[in-house]
Amino acid sequence: MREQTVDAAEFRRHVSRFATGVAVISCEDQDGGFHGATVNSFVSLSLDPATVMVSLRPGRAHDIVRATGRYGASILLEDQQHASNHFARAREDSLAPEFLKRTSVPTLKDCLAWFECEVFEQVPVHDHMLFLARVTACGSGDGSPLLFYASQYHHQPRPVDLKSERS
Repeated sequence: MREQTVDAAEFRRHVSRFATGVAVISCEDQDGGFHGATVNSFVSLSLDPATVMVSLRPGRAHDIVRATGRYGASILLEDQQHASNHFARAREDSLAPEFLKRTSVPTLKDCLAWFECEVFEQVPVHDHMLFLARVTACGSGDGSPLLFYASQYHHQPRPVDLKSERS
């Protein structure tokens, strides 16, 4: 039996104060079609081995990831709000962002960072499924991230020089 500890609307209002990045989770169906879902629940769990997790509600992306055991994650750039909206609840009139299959899983062609992931565990939690996965390939580009805070998009972070981080 599930106990509700706080009102869902109240919880959403308070948890929205946690700023997150915005990602598109992508997958390929059995007919070779690419699909995406916007999330802010993509997180890294471990560096060795490289492990990530995404939380998905039931839907097309959830069903494909569950069946195939693979997904891609693309971290959005600050000017990609249209991509976030496209893969969220309502499609925009603009064209769908372009996918690219770099090694084995589709990710967005243009993005701040991308990850190809193989699921090793699925954990049901209430109305979501947690997909824990090992990262099999990843990369990144330049730019600033699209942020989501207080239920709105934000575009304020400064880009970092990844070359200087490697020293």
